[in-house]
Amino acid sequence: MALLGQNLDRVVMILSTGRTGTTALAEYLNEGFSGVCAVHEPRPSWRLRIAAHKYMAGKLSREQAVQAYVGAREKLVRQLQQPVYVESNPFLVGFLDILGEVFCQPRIVHVVRDPRTMVRSALNFGVHRGLKRWSAEMVPYWVIRPEQMEREPEQRWNEMTPLEIRAWIWGMKNAYLGQGAELYGENYLRVRFEDLFREGGAGLRELAAWIGLTEKPGMVDKLLEKKVNASRPTGMPAWEAWNEADRQQLLRYCGKLMGEYGYLGK
Repeated sequence: MALLGQNLDRVVMILSTGRTGTTALAEYLNEGFSGVCAVHEPRPSWRLRIAAHKYMAGKLSREQAVQAYVGAREKLVRQLQQPVYVESNPFLVGFLDILGEVFCQPRIVHVVRDPRTMVRSALNFGVHRGLKRWSAEMVPYWVIRPEQMEREPEQRWNEMTPLEIRAWIWGMKNAYLGQGAELYGENYLRVRFEDLFREGGAGLRELAAWIGLTEKPGMVDKLLEKKVNASRPTGMPAWEAWNEADRQQLLRYCGKLMGEYGYLGK
């Protein structure tokens, strides 16, 4: 029996590595379609980020993971007035397999993005600078590390460059999310960021149709005119300007899944 969502018709969880348009997706779905409450990283998501990473690393039991999510969302979910709840939250990747225990037949949307642009976006967004860097270094499990996931990793977190860290996270988390196909069957959808946000809004509308949402006349086109949570245009250059060593580092961690997702050869 589901622990949450008995008052809802559908629950949709949008999961990814981050820097995949999850902020924009929540805004577009919430404002552009009827009968839905779509939120991005609702509070207290920072606690869930840590709990999800600990669960992935085997430092939190399944029961504790379920309790962590239910405790953080029970009040929010029970107060919802709309029939469809969408949570767009890359912090919840580690909770992939418990979501079916929390909700009745949740729909899982796995958004992937070409790592050549995702890694650049993450680094230019400042994930290894300032407060974000301090949190990664000082707060246990704020960022998942190879030595927390593997007994004998090829490299440990403090031996890796920021580019290697983001590439490793891309490969590890997308592989982890890929389990959703077996866990959730037809209620799992993997979609590419590039297709989702293609010009004209067709990708967004296809996702909304899969969820079962009705578009508000004129709203989606209006929303698509602006960018949401974009990274800085300066800093790390585009893939074409990377040196060969950096390219090989990314392909080492991401190449296999890039081929599976159709990114190689482009």
